[in-house]
Amino acid sequence: MIKVCLCLFLLLSILPSYGQNLSENELKAAFLYRFSQFSKWPPPPPHSLNFCVVGNHELFKAVSALLHAQNLQQTSTALELPDNDRVKQCDVLFLSQQNRQQTKYWLSQIEQSPILVVADTSEGFRQGAMIGLIADANNLSFRVNLTDAKRKGLSFSAHLLKLASEVR
Repeated sequence: MIKVCLCLFLLLSILPSYGQNLSENELKAAFLYRFSQFSKWPPPPPHSLNFCVVGNHELFKAVSALLHAQNLQQTSTALELPDNDRVKQCDVLFLSQQNRQQTKYWLSQIEQSPILVVADTSEGFRQGAMIGLIADANNLSFRVNLTDAKRKGLSFSAHLLKLASEVR
């Protein structure tokens, strides 16, 4: 319960204009933004972050709106990817509702790249996403695959790891 309260506090602190009527996609956008703040890329770190969204146009719009509301357009960009041609430009890649074959398709191009991959299905998390952002019965929780993140040169703050429902 304390984790949920702390997590909501952190999320709502970046979304004062949205108030309390947040959609699931607005919450996911806030999580993505916070994940990027609590992540460290290998040297040289990116000067600006590209947030890429696959398979969820409404989430792409929510990420774009969040970056605009936080005046981050100079340092961050939201990209909606229809295919994996530009996936290596991403710093944060969100795979929405991908099946096993689709997840393999996206992950095949970034095998060793330091891209923070977030999936919104348990299957995507098991297949190689570093963070699984899972919605279930009025709850949004996340799991962290620290082993895969370290293998690709990414690290996460202890604060993020404490809030995760599972760390492996």
